[in-house]
Amino acid sequence: MIITIDGPAASGKSTAARMLAKELGFYYINTGLLYRAIAYLLINKCAYKENQLRDPDPLDLKEYIDPEKLVYDFDKDFKEQIIFEGENITPFLKTSFIDKGASIVSTNGMVRELLLEIQRVAAQRFNVVAEGRDTGSVVFPEADVKIFLSASLKVRAERWRQEQEKKGNPYSQEDAKNIIDDRDRRDKERAIAPLTIPDDAIFIDNSKLDIDQTLAKVIDLVRKTKQIEVK
Repeated sequence: MIITIDGPAASGKSTAARMLAKELGFYYINTGLLYRAIAYLLINKCAYKENQLRDPDPLDLKEYIDPEKLVYDFDKDFKEQIIFEGENITPFLKTSFIDKGASIVSTNGMVRELLLEIQRVAAQRFNVVAEGRDTGSVVFPEADVKIFLSASLKVRAERWRQEQEKKGNPYSQEDAKNIIDDRDRRDKERAIAPLTIPDDAIFIDNSKLDIDQTLAKVIDLVRKTKQIEVK
C-alpha cells in the first residue's frame, strides 16, 4: 500500500508523514532528504556554488545518484537516513544553506529522474508513506491514498522561523515570509514536476491545527478511504 502526503514548505507534511508511518507500521520515505543529499554532495564533493546547482554536470549526477553508493534507509527506531558510500551523511543535511540548495537542485530534470528509482525501490518492498512535493503526482501516481497538506503563507513562514530559531538561525518574520514565498514560487514554477495538487488528492488546510490535530485528521481520512485499521 502507498500513501502520499505532498505540500509546500513548512506545511508539516514531514512530521505528519513520519507519525502516520509509525502509527501504521509503514516504511517512511522523506523524498526531500534525497534532494538535500544531492545538494550536499555536489557542494562538498564537487565544490559547486549555489548558482551551479540548477544545471549540474550529468557526469557528476551519475556519479553521486548511484543506487550502489547512495542509499535511503528508514530504521526500526523510525529515523530516516542517507548513506553515501557507507557514511551516514544525514547530520549534514538539515542546514538552511542545504535547504536552499535542495530547492534549487530539485528543479533539474535529470536529478529528479535519477532519484525516481531510489524512491520507487522502497515501495516495491514495503507498505510506504511517502512525502514531498510530487509524490502523488509523479513519483507514485498509482498511490492508494493521496493527501495534500498546506497552510497559509503567514503560518508556514512562522513555523519555519521558529524551527530555524531552535537550530540557532534567527530570522525576522519578514525574512522568513520572503524565504518561504520564494521557495513556493520555485516549487510551483519549475518546468519539471512542479508543486501541484493531484486531481485525486484530499486537501487539508492545517493553518489552525497543531501537529496532533493534523495527524488525527490524516488518520481519519486514511481509515475512511481505505477502511484499514489504524491504532
